[in-house]
Amino acid sequence: MEKNIGFQIEKLNIPIASTVVESNVARFDPELFAFAGYSEMTTPIASTLSLLESSESNALSAQAGLRKKFKSGLLAELAINTDWLENNDTTNALDPSYRSGLEINLTQPLFRDFGEKTNTSTLRIARNQRNQADLQHQLQAQTLALQIELLATQYAGQKEIVDLRTEAVALAEELYTANKRRFDTGVIPVSEVQEAETALANRELNLSLALQSKELNFENLNRLLNHSLTQRLGEQQLYSFATDQVAADLPEFGQLFNAAQDKNLNLQLAAIDTLNAEIQQDFYQNQLKPQLDLNLQAGLNGLSGDERDPSTPTRYAGAWGDSLSGAAEADGYYWSAGMQFSVPLGNRLAKANLQQANLLHRQSTYQQQDLKTELRSQLQQQVTNLQRAVEQVKIAARFEKLAKLSLHQEQRRQQEGLSDTFRVISFQDNMINAEIGRINALVQYYASLAQLNFTRGINLEQYNIVLSQQVEENSREIM
Repeated sequence: MEKNIGFQIEKLNIPIASTVVESNVARFDPELFAFAGYSEMTTPIASTLSLLESSESNALSAQAGLRKKFKSGLLAELAINTDWLENNDTTNALDPSYRSGLEINLTQPLFRDFGEKTNTSTLRIARNQRNQADLQHQLQAQTLALQIELLATQYAGQKEIVDLRTEAVALAEELYTANKRRFDTGVIPVSEVQEAETALANRELNLSLALQSKELNFENLNRLLNHSLTQRLGEQQLYSFATDQVAADLPEFGQLFNAAQDKNLNLQLAAIDTLNAEIQQDFYQNQLKPQLDLNLQAGLNGLSGDERDPSTPTRYAGAWGDSLSGAAEADGYYWSAGMQFSVPLGNRLAKANLQQANLLHRQSTYQQQDLKTELRSQLQQQVTNLQRAVEQVKIAARFEKLAKLSLHQEQRRQQEGLSDTFRVISFQDNMINAEIGRINALVQYYASLAQLNFTRGINLEQYNIVLSQQVEENSREIM
């Protein structure tokens, strides 16, 4: 299974889905932001209180802080601001002046976009889809195992049939040689030699066709395993073709069906689809609400600068850093609280999305019910196929035994001169067909057993195949 390219492709969907989960988790990571800018302004003025003809100012501003969104929907910002201002306003005792402060901004949705359930909906869907990728990987493994089993049973059966066809050619050659000897002694007419030669040619053709089927089947099996098999596979006994090992010991159908439901990966995938539809229903139900946000702001600020006129001292005189210490001492502060409201007229988008989510949920529920019905039908069919295959193997074995006995009796009659070549060839063909029929019945038995184990979801377990864990569960807590 590790050699199959398609299986490796499917396997990559697990880490791909994990990156989607990580990207959704990252929506709640803290964000560092910063700003810096410089401006220069000249504004003409005409005032009886000032002799200046224009107001001139130069300003340098900077801000740095952290921003984070929480699972409740809260958006929080904590920032440090600082400004340098130089102007020709003589009423300002500081030139240049420095103003610094610390501020916090909080925005909490109260209706729409409120709560963990709403704000983590895409994350929960992404995690469910990652689980689906893992289940798809397991389903691909089960399907690949079934394909390998079916091709392996066919290959093993065709190998047995090639051996039987080879024996049939040897029987025809033996009969042809014996008839030529008897014709040379004048015991039989030439027509019996020709009949034996015709039978030999026919069996050589059947042998060639059997070899072709075997070689093509080997190539199909080798393709599944990325051409990693060697021709030595033909030397191995992949399956036993002993009739006495055939059995169909199964639990009661109700118990079988319940166990199959628990292990059926398609049902598990459909259940996750239903869960995702429910998450979308909850999200779009929330989007029907109006947008009402609570906005809270608070801050501390401090002032410092160079005195414009030393003859008029001020307590705020100082270096730029003194404005920060002034903010720390709460020289100035501010706070505000407010509400912001909005709602789309008609809210048609949210209503349409909710209707779509409801329909998808109903659809996924129907799909689950249909899958259960299909599973019950498939399981019943596979049980019937297996039971009939066991029955047919036993009948084919009895047919083979009788055909061999009939051939042996007819060969004795020929030695006594009571039979001819045509009848011997006919009895040989019956025996060959009986032997091949038993092999085909056994191939069908092994194929039915493989199909049933696949439907039950245990075809990997029976070979003790355990898939390696591709990704660890993301246990990162969203703060």
